[in-house]
Amino acid sequence: RNSSCTDVSPVLCLPTVDGCTDWSVDYLKYRVLQGEPVRLKCALFYGYIRANYSQAQSVGLSLMWYRSSGLGHSDFEEPISFDGTRMSKEEDAIWFRPADIQDAGLYSCVLRNSTYCMKVSMSLTVAENDSNLCYNSNMRRKEKAELSKSKEILCPDIDDYVEPGKDPDITWYKECHPKQWRASIIQKRDILSIQEVKEDDIGNYTCAVQFGGFVVRRTTELAVTAPLTNKPPKILFPTENKISNMELQLGNALNLTCRAFFGYSGDVSPLIYWMKGEKFIEDLDEERFQESDIKVIKEHLGEQEVAISLTVGSIEEEDLGNYSCYVENGNGRRHATIQLLRRAELMYTVELAGGLGAILLLLIFLISLYKCYKIELMLFYRRHFGSEDVDGENKDYDAYLSYTKVDPDQWSQETREEERFALEILPDVLEKHYGYKLFIPDRDLIPTGTYIEDVARCVDQSKRLIIVMTPNYVVRRGWSIFELETRLRNMLATGEIKVILIECAELRGIMNYQEVEALKHTIKTLTVIKWRGAKSNKLSSKFWKQLQYEMPFRRTEPMLTNEPALDVSEQGPFGELQTVSAISMAAATSTAMATAHPELRSTFHNTFHSTMRQKHYYRSYEYDLTPGGTLPPLSSLGNQHTYCNIPLTLLNGQRPPGKSREHSLEEAHANNAMLPLLPRETSISSVIW
Repeated sequence: RNSSCTDVSPVLCLPTVDGCTDWSVDYLKYRVLQGEPVRLKCALFYGYIRANYSQAQSVGLSLMWYRSSGLGHSDFEEPISFDGTRMSKEEDAIWFRPADIQDAGLYSCVLRNSTYCMKVSMSLTVAENDSNLCYNSNMRRKEKAELSKSKEILCPDIDDYVEPGKDPDITWYKECHPKQWRASIIQKRDILSIQEVKEDDIGNYTCAVQFGGFVVRRTTELAVTAPLTNKPPKILFPTENKISNMELQLGNALNLTCRAFFGYSGDVSPLIYWMKGEKFIEDLDEERFQESDIKVIKEHLGEQEVAISLTVGSIEEEDLGNYSCYVENGNGRRHATIQLLRRAELMYTVELAGGLGAILLLLIFLISLYKCYKIELMLFYRRHFGSEDVDGENKDYDAYLSYTKVDPDQWSQETREEERFALEILPDVLEKHYGYKLFIPDRDLIPTGTYIEDVARCVDQSKRLIIVMTPNYVVRRGWSIFELETRLRNMLATGEIKVILIECAELRGIMNYQEVEALKHTIKTLTVIKWRGAKSNKLSSKFWKQLQYEMPFRRTEPMLTNEPALDVSEQGPFGELQTVSAISMAAATSTAMATAHPELRSTFHNTFHSTMRQKHYYRSYEYDLTPGGTLPPLSSLGNQHTYCNIPLTLLNGQRPPGKSREHSLEEAHANNAMLPLLPRETSISSVIW
């Protein structure tokens, strides 16, 4: 114990170094921004001895200042030379007006005389502001405030810059900008008081103090938190206070994750962990059981959602049981439990999966096959397993064919092909190759004064209604008869008769096309089939298959062929058929020529006498030309169709009874089928067929 220590301080002196007691580095750190003034006070007079600077001088002690050559306390020290302007010694302190970057370091003050020596060091840090800011982030004070509570922000360590008895000249900034504070924020001397903290109060608060020609700044970073919780944590998964079962096969890996919510509890870290029964995970096999670190999933105002995982590489029999997740804070403890059970092994798992897969593939294949070949499959089934349609079994005809003939002066290559399709191809294929019985008005119906009623009756006696929709049919509104006659209109609207609409060309843009769309909506049972010209020539094409599918089923086996149904250079499979137009043209023209030119009768009779009795074939019927008929050269008739009245007795293969020449012209028109139709008879049938 040095006797000189008792003269100044009653405390025990530390071991001396070179005869001087060294208190090392003081806990108070001086931090200042470059360009700001700072007062570095000798800490011996502020906590190490009971005497002040004046008292120490009165007993003959002198105060000397040294600066270390490095940042370490034991580095070589050299005396400080004061220039009296920027850095000066004033009583027990050193003033820097202002501080510079090179001023940073350790400063030591030594109080001594010949018998007494005491030393302590102080740390000075000088830093620059952050870029475009009024503070240095590492020199900020950090404080917290609870939401909805009050908070006071102090402008610290400014006593050296305020004259005694005067209020400091302080200006407050937030994020280095002046701010118009709300009414609940009050500035009192060196304190900024927030009466009710809000979330948007988070930020950096800077107080600026005027000191001579300098400005001293102090910055506080304020963090806002939720109010301190008074409840224990809440487990989000698994479910609290309930045992959740989990099945797992032996040998599989296990991964359990526990999630929990922790309210704000100050600076206390969340506590969450797993246990197996009454054992901590650390007490189990460390190679197989691994518990992850606590992971923060979400955080807001100090409240946190955290998770922790437990993994087991391979589950064994002894690993089955209860696994509990525990969460704790200063307000309590909670837990949730998962019971690990052994999953029953499925027998023949591979075989079962393979069987189900095969069934699924087969089902997909069958569905695809049905969608792609629906019509072919249905036709195959009907041919081999189907029975005759009972729908409309009391009706006389399989289908009624509706078509509008083309005026001769409107003929073109396109309309010629449409007419051949409607008058020749379609009836021949349906009747001869598929065995259907069609009703064609100009062939099977003699126009009378009750023509519309007769058409309605014939449609009623048909199982299907086939409408050949051509541009001419659309322009001339060929469907008008079905709208005018109430019975026909009701049959279409109620679905009493199924309608097959064959489109022979692109109809969009044609006059009255909108009425076609309206007509389609009024027909309850409608199928639309497109004739695609050359693509539909072969009987094996999709057109004929779809048409046969929509027609009533008949047991007659069709004679399908891959030959085209229509060919420009040859007649294909229809070479043995005579067409309606050829017979009608020949019969009608011969009668007309004989009536109008009596002088031609003898010439024609002499020329064709040897062939007058030759037989002409129409479908399965045969008939003879009448003795009184004469024919002009067929080449003079061109390709146009001339329509005439053919009696049903002729179509049935019977000879019409002979009539005397004394009958009047009216009787000839009424009874002789070989004369052209009267204008009143052709007014309807020439337009709608």
